[in-house]
Amino acid sequence: MKGRLITALEAVRSLPEITLGKIVEQVEGEALLILCLISILPFMQPIPIPGLSSILGLIVLLQGLGLMIWQKPLLTQKMKNVVISHDRFETIYFAALKFSSFTSKLSAFKHPITNSRFSHFLCGLAIVISAAFLSLPLPIPLSNLIPALSIFLICVGLLEEDVILILIGQGITLTIIWMTLFSYHIIKEQFQNWI
Repeated sequence: MKGRLITALEAVRSLPEITLGKIVEQVEGEALLILCLISILPFMQPIPIPGLSSILGLIVLLQGLGLMIWQKPLLTQKMKNVVISHDRFETIYFAALKFSSFTSKLSAFKHPITNSRFSHFLCGLAIVISAAFLSLPLPIPLSNLIPALSIFLICVGLLEEDVILILIGQGITLTIIWMTLFSYHIIKEQFQNWI
Protein backbone atom coordinates (compact mmCIF):
# COMPACT_ATOMS: atom_id res chain seq x y z
CA MET A 1 0.00 0.00 0.00
CA LYS A 2 1.35 3.40 -1.01
CA GLY A 3 1.79 5.99 1.72
CA ARG A 4 0.63 9.57 1.51
CA LEU A 5 4.17 10.79 0.80
CA ILE A 6 4.54 8.67 -2.35
CA THR A 7 0.98 9.49 -3.50
CA ALA A 8 1.70 13.23 -3.13
CA LEU A 9 5.04 12.99 -4.95
CA GLU A 10 3.44 11.06 -7.80
CA ALA A 11 0.90 13.86 -8.22
CA VAL A 12 3.76 16.37 -8.53
CA ARG A 13 5.81 14.21 -10.97
CA SER A 14 3.31 14.77 -13.79
CA LEU A 15 3.56 18.59 -13.68
CA PRO A 16 5.16 20.12 -16.82
CA GLU A 17 7.27 22.41 -14.60
CA ILE A 18 7.95 21.71 -10.95
CA THR A 19 8.35 24.69 -8.61
CA LEU A 20 7.95 24.91 -4.85
CA GLY A 21 4.86 27.08 -5.40
CA LYS A 22 3.26 24.48 -7.68
CA ILE A 23 4.00 21.74 -5.18
CA VAL A 24 2.07 23.74 -2.55
CA GLU A 25 -0.88 24.11 -4.96
CA GLN A 26 -0.82 20.45 -5.99
CA VAL A 27 -0.69 18.75 -2.58
CA GLU A 28 -2.61 21.42 -0.62
CA GLY A 29 -3.12 20.28 3.02
CA GLU A 30 0.04 18.18 3.07
CA ALA A 31 2.21 20.78 1.33
CA LEU A 32 4.08 21.87 4.45
CA LEU A 33 5.30 18.35 5.24
CA ILE A 34 6.00 17.51 1.57
CA LEU A 35 8.15 20.67 1.25
CA CYS A 36 10.16 19.59 4.30
CA LEU A 37 10.65 16.11 2.88
CA ILE A 38 11.65 17.30 -0.59
CA SER A 39 14.16 19.71 0.98
CA ILE A 40 15.85 17.16 3.24
CA LEU A 41 15.95 14.10 0.96
CA PRO A 42 19.23 15.27 -0.72
CA PHE A 43 20.86 15.08 2.73
CA MET A 44 19.84 11.50 3.49
CA GLN A 45 23.43 10.41 2.84
CA PRO A 46 26.59 10.48 4.98
CA ILE A 47 28.55 13.05 2.93
CA PRO A 48 27.52 16.71 3.50
CA ILE A 49 26.48 18.79 0.47
CA PRO A 50 28.33 22.11 0.83
CA GLY A 51 26.33 25.31 0.33
CA LEU A 52 23.00 23.60 -0.32
CA SER A 53 22.29 22.86 3.34
CA SER A 54 21.95 26.55 4.29
CA ILE A 55 19.34 27.28 1.60
CA LEU A 56 17.26 24.13 2.01
CA GLY A 57 17.69 24.24 5.79
CA LEU A 58 16.08 27.70 5.81
CA ILE A 59 13.11 26.40 3.78
CA VAL A 60 12.63 23.54 6.26
CA LEU A 61 13.01 25.88 9.25
CA LEU A 62 10.24 28.13 7.88
CA GLN A 63 7.96 25.11 7.43
CA GLY A 64 8.65 24.11 11.04
CA LEU A 65 7.53 27.57 12.16
CA GLY A 66 4.49 27.26 9.90
CA LEU A 67 3.58 23.95 11.53
CA MET A 68 4.03 25.37 15.04
CA ILE A 69 2.09 28.60 14.59
CA TRP A 70 0.07 28.98 11.38
CA GLN A 71 -0.56 25.38 10.26
CA LYS A 72 0.32 26.29 6.67
CA PRO A 73 3.46 26.51 4.50
CA LEU A 74 5.70 29.59 4.79
CA LEU A 75 7.39 30.53 1.53
CA THR A 76 8.60 33.85 0.15
CA GLN A 77 7.67 34.64 -3.47
CA LYS A 78 11.28 33.96 -4.45
CA MET A 79 11.11 30.51 -2.82
CA LYS A 80 7.82 29.74 -4.60
CA ASN A 81 9.54 30.37 -7.94
CA VAL A 82 12.40 27.93 -7.26
CA VAL A 83 12.36 25.35 -10.07
CA ILE A 84 13.20 21.69 -9.44
CA SER A 85 14.31 19.92 -12.61
CA HIS A 86 12.51 16.68 -13.47
CA ASP A 87 15.81 14.79 -13.20
CA ARG A 88 16.41 16.07 -9.69
CA PHE A 89 12.80 15.41 -8.73
CA GLU A 90 13.14 11.81 -9.96
CA THR A 91 16.15 11.41 -7.65
CA ILE A 92 14.05 12.78 -4.77
CA TYR A 93 11.14 10.50 -5.71
CA PHE A 94 13.25 7.33 -5.74
CA ALA A 95 14.96 8.33 -2.48
CA ALA A 96 11.48 8.74 -0.97
CA LEU A 97 10.49 5.26 -2.20
CA LYS A 98 13.61 3.77 -0.64
CA PHE A 99 13.24 5.48 2.75
CA SER A 100 9.46 4.95 2.87
CA SER A 101 9.98 1.20 2.61
CA PHE A 102 12.40 1.51 5.56
CA THR A 103 9.96 3.55 7.69
CA SER A 104 7.08 1.18 6.93
CA LYS A 105 9.02 -1.52 8.83
CA LEU A 106 9.36 0.77 11.86
CA SER A 107 5.75 1.85 11.73
CA ALA A 108 3.72 0.24 14.48
CA PHE A 109 1.23 2.56 16.17
CA LYS A 110 -1.06 4.80 14.13
CA HIS A 111 -3.24 7.26 16.03
CA PRO A 112 -5.08 10.51 15.11
CA ILE A 113 -3.53 12.19 18.19
CA THR A 114 -0.65 13.07 15.85
CA ASN A 115 -2.97 15.66 14.25
CA SER A 116 -3.55 17.56 17.50
CA ARG A 117 -2.44 21.18 17.89
CA PHE A 118 -0.04 20.20 20.70
CA SER A 119 1.54 17.45 18.57
CA HIS A 120 2.00 19.89 15.69
CA PHE A 121 3.65 22.41 18.02
CA LEU A 122 6.13 19.84 19.39
CA CYS A 123 6.87 18.44 15.94
CA GLY A 124 7.29 21.95 14.49
CA LEU A 125 9.72 22.84 17.28
CA ALA A 126 11.77 19.69 16.63
CA ILE A 127 11.83 20.48 12.89
CA VAL A 128 13.02 24.05 13.59
CA ILE A 129 15.84 22.80 15.86
CA SER A 130 16.94 20.09 13.41
CA ALA A 131 16.71 22.49 10.44
CA ALA A 132 18.85 25.06 12.29
CA PHE A 133 21.49 22.38 12.86
CA LEU A 134 21.17 21.25 9.21
CA SER A 135 21.76 24.84 8.03
CA LEU A 136 25.14 25.10 9.76
CA PRO A 137 28.00 24.78 7.23
CA LEU A 138 29.79 21.99 9.12
CA PRO A 139 32.30 19.91 7.08
CA ILE A 140 31.67 16.91 9.34
CA PRO A 141 30.40 13.48 8.21
CA LEU A 142 26.77 12.84 9.27
CA SER A 143 26.27 16.54 10.20
CA ASN A 144 23.51 16.71 7.55
CA LEU A 145 22.26 13.14 7.76
CA ILE A 146 21.31 13.11 11.47
CA PRO A 147 19.05 16.22 11.47
CA ALA A 148 17.65 15.24 8.05
CA LEU A 149 16.72 11.80 9.42
CA SER A 150 14.95 13.43 12.39
CA ILE A 151 12.94 15.70 10.07
CA PHE A 152 12.15 12.82 7.71
CA LEU A 153 10.79 10.58 10.46
CA ILE A 154 8.71 13.37 12.03
CA CYS A 155 7.19 14.44 8.70
CA VAL A 156 6.42 10.90 7.54
CA GLY A 157 5.03 10.17 11.02
CA LEU A 158 2.67 13.14 10.73
CA LEU A 159 1.64 12.21 7.19
CA GLU A 160 0.93 8.61 8.17
CA GLU A 161 -0.41 9.46 11.68
CA ASP A 162 2.30 7.20 13.14
CA VAL A 163 3.23 7.88 16.76
CA ILE A 164 6.32 5.62 16.73
CA LEU A 165 7.98 7.40 13.79
CA ILE A 166 7.34 10.78 15.43
CA LEU A 167 8.80 9.61 18.76
CA ILE A 168 11.95 8.27 17.05
CA GLY A 169 12.34 11.58 15.17
CA GLN A 170 11.87 13.55 18.39
CA GLY A 171 14.42 11.31 20.11
CA ILE A 172 16.99 12.09 17.40
CA THR A 173 16.31 15.83 17.86
CA LEU A 174 16.89 15.51 21.62
CA THR A 175 20.15 13.68 20.86
CA ILE A 176 21.21 16.57 18.59
CA ILE A 177 20.48 19.07 21.40
CA TRP A 178 22.44 16.96 23.92
CA MET A 179 25.42 16.57 21.53
CA THR A 180 25.45 20.33 20.87
CA LEU A 181 25.41 21.20 24.60
CA PHE A 182 28.04 18.54 25.36
CA SER A 183 30.32 19.84 22.56
CA TYR A 184 29.84 23.44 23.72
CA HIS A 185 30.90 22.61 27.28
CA ILE A 186 33.96 20.68 26.11
CA ILE A 187 35.05 23.50 23.76
CA LYS A 188 34.43 26.10 26.49
CA GLU A 189 36.45 24.08 29.00
CA GLN A 190 39.33 23.58 26.57
CA PHE A 191 39.31 27.28 25.69
CA GLN A 192 39.44 28.29 29.38
CA ASN A 193 42.33 25.87 30.02
CA TRP A 194 44.19 27.24 27.00
CA ILE A 195 43.82 30.84 28.31
